[in-house]
Amino acid sequence: MAARPSILIIDDNEAFLEQFVPFFLEGTDYDVTTLTSAKKALDQLEAQPADLIVSDVHMPDMSGLEFFRRAQELYSEIPVIFVTAFGCMEQAIELVKQGAFQYFEKPVVDRMDLFHAAVREALAKRTMLKNLASLTQEKSLRSRASETIMGQSAEIRKVLHSIEEVSSLPVTVLISGETGTGKDLVARAIHESSDRRDKCFYPVNCSEFAEGVLESELFGHEMGSFTGAIGRRKGLFEVADQGTLFLDEISEASPALQSKLLRVIETKTFTRVGGTSPVHSDFRLLVATNRNLEKMVAGGGFRQDLLYRLNIYSIEVPPLRNRKEDIPILAEYYLRRFARKYRRHVESISIEAMLFLREYRWPGNVRELVNAMERAVISCRNNLITLDHLPIRLDTRDCAKTQNMNLNDAEKFVIGMALKRAHGNRVQAAELLGINRTTLSRKIQVYGLNGPDEITET
Repeated sequence: MAARPSILIIDDNEAFLEQFVPFFLEGTDYDVTTLTSAKKALDQLEAQPADLIVSDVHMPDMSGLEFFRRAQELYSEIPVIFVTAFGCMEQAIELVKQGAFQYFEKPVVDRMDLFHAAVREALAKRTMLKNLASLTQEKSLRSRASETIMGQSAEIRKVLHSIEEVSSLPVTVLISGETGTGKDLVARAIHESSDRRDKCFYPVNCSEFAEGVLESELFGHEMGSFTGAIGRRKGLFEVADQGTLFLDEISEASPALQSKLLRVIETKTFTRVGGTSPVHSDFRLLVATNRNLEKMVAGGGFRQDLLYRLNIYSIEVPPLRNRKEDIPILAEYYLRRFARKYRRHVESISIEAMLFLREYRWPGNVRELVNAMERAVISCRNNLITLDHLPIRLDTRDCAKTQNMNLNDAEKFVIGMALKRAHGNRVQAAELLGINRTTLSRKIQVYGLNGPDEITET
């Protein structure tokens, strides 16, 4: 059963409320809360947001203009209808110009039919905004889910097992790995596999904010707590209630912030910057780093007690060079993705180019591979990506040293690519490789590539 629409009515004139509210509620199915103070209304909205606000224009503790500005700053998605006495019409018109839904002149009971129609329209707008926000979030999750953690290597299977093991547990997870390995995808996969998947996922890169700004972003602030703090603002710890907060590059947090993080992780309670009232939030915390936090602890750059709190469960994301068998899977996935994006008729990667991609060391990891495939698709003018289409910076001098290569592994890889290119047809694969079918059949047997569903003789 759908919840009844909630309406907050604010007017300092108690006699007006006593007369108006019963008349307004007659024949309706609304939950109505009344208050005589605009300041109390802002506190009420923080504790329990409404679907619609009906407010007087002139109130002793705060003007309608100031109330609307504060309400829009904090709760812009809630429509506001103003009611005004004679003499305040100019303010009411100005409020509508600034985004208020509608205004009515008192006595409203004389035009209750019009007022009810405006209320229905405002509530319909609120429902539309809710649905749009939900659809946007769902679309974002679907988009992110398409960037799955792909691969068949033992290393990536271990990561996937860890995600499955820890997702349903309300514990903090420390995700470590080099830059570009996909730590953010691991964090999102944990969130989307958890019982919080219907709530929001909030990623924050700690290296992108100055110390004071990051603290305000995380904890929020009260009005006047610093220059420019014109109103109360909720921080991400607060808005992530019931959801997941992902702090990337946690190693960049300052010592002062580390101390505050320790307390909020332990108690799930904190105060906003400049505030004194405790705020509780049931958030799930995931953190990531590309640095060795134990070495930072030894060097005095990171709190040991904070590391203990963060490292309840850890996942190490392997560098791409340690999972070479996954490179063809990733390369072809991003080829298809960028071919669709740029409307290119690029269908495949040459064996030489794929072998090169497989043996390159990828210092930028998956992020660098994505960039390389995007640029290759853009520069390719036919249906096959070759070595010439790969970015210039992929210098052969950066590839793994040939003496460390296993010749049998390389041959097995090339034969497998040829069979895949030929859709399992041995005759076509032999032609691609420049060898006869008998030699190919023997090597297929040696390398265990024989698969009845994949390979045909003709």
